[in-house]
Amino acid sequence: MEVAENVYVEVPLLDATPESLEEYGILIGETVCQPGLAIPFYQGSVEEGQNLDFRYAGQAVVRTARISRRSPEVTWLERHLRMTQIFVGLGGSPFAMVLGKPNHQKGEEIPRLEDVRAFRLPAGHGLMIHAGTWHDFPMALEEPVTVLTMNSAEVVEALAHAASADEMDTGDVFKIDVRRRTGKTLRVPF
Repeated sequence: MEVAENVYVEVPLLDATPESLEEYGILIGETVCQPGLAIPFYQGSVEEGQNLDFRYAGQAVVRTARISRRSPEVTWLERHLRMTQIFVGLGGSPFAMVLGKPNHQKGEEIPRLEDVRAFRLPAGHGLMIHAGTWHDFPMALEEPVTVLTMNSAEVVEALAHAASADEMDTGDVFKIDVRRRTGKTLRVPF
């Protein structure tokens, strides 16, 4: 789809809270997620949380990536249907995640742009996105940030073996060029 004129869609930039992220994922921060797991060791000095519903197909992988400031325009959005994914910012700088609500249960092949949000995550925080949540890779808001990611070997291998930066529909990776598919360019206001 060739578009003569570029139409920009300003993506709302919100502070990440458990409530603002509810339809996209789970905030991982200073408080324990689902506290109350009964483990008898270190009582009084450790508050245990329930297991997060981290899901993946095949082998789980944990890796890091260093992100720096980039263009506020969002070219790519992707989703994974057999996996949740975790992103945690390490260090003292915040980062942002551009997320779109899952819509695969409705048979939709592109994100609803009116449901796309950019979430500002405080330094040292992260999130686990729901399966099917549209997302871009984390964006640095100020200084570079090292991000800890948890996902599947299948997804990392598919992305790392792409011949070029183009749309993908390989295994559990469905990655689209937003402008090509919608005629619109998403832009984060930072």
